Amino acid sequence: MSKLRIIQFCMVTLSVVLLSCKQPPNIEEVRKEVEEADARQNKAFATKDIAGMTANYADDATILPQHSPIITGQKNIEASFKEMSSMMNEFNFSMTSFDVSGDLAYEIGTFTAVFGSVADTGKYVTVWKRQDNGKWMIVADIFNTSLPPTMMTAPETKKK
Repeated sequence: MSKLRIIQFCMVTLSVVLLSCKQPPNIEEVRKEVEEADARQNKAFATKDIAGMTANYADDATILPQHSPIITGQKNIEASFKEMSSMMNEFNFSMTSFDVSGDLAYEIGTFTAVFGSVADTGKYVTVWKRQDNGKWMIVADIFNTSLPPTMMTAPETKKK
């Protein structure tokens, strides 16, 4: 083999290796995709569209709602959201911070909700994972109230 052929072979091999490497995600592009997904989910909460509420969750996602056991799997999450939405008059959430590293992204935010006559505020952390098809889906989600515990318990009755 001539030196030119060896150099050409090395260049082609190097090009193939470099092109096959995963490119790091562009944080602004991922954030935009997540914000658009969040907007669709907020709209689904407003219209009590259960399928829309859970469309961002991966099939094997896990949620960790307050005062409840861990719930895993999109169908179980759907059942949980159906139950929650039956008690919920309003719900809205908004991202306050976001970051991406490799195939994982996280979102931190706050929410407001009205359950019957009780207005609630809270916070959440959502973990997104880039799927094999390139789409970002929620794989873990925890949310809880910021109300003090006394707001969450029934008032004591007076002893006679």
